[in-house]
Amino acid sequence: MGKYISTIIITIIFSIIILLYGSAFLIPMFGIGNSMAKLLLIIIVLPFIALVGALIYNMYERIKEIKEDNKDDISKY
Repeated sequence: MGKYISTIIITIIFSIIILLYGSAFLIPMFGIGNSMAKLLLIIIVLPFIALVGALIYNMYERIKEIKEDNKDDISKY
């Protein structure tokens, strides 16, 4: 159970950091009147959202691996 918790906590911490960093680009967007600038800022923020999605997928795969009780790759050598 401890392996699940550490995986989830690490994913949450990194997701929060990434979302805060991405919001630093998103917050100034509300004061901009130009729609082209808003579109550019949204395009800049999309990779941060994709990165959080990748973190969640990685967490899912890691939990699935822990459930299968596979040893780490390094222990095979």
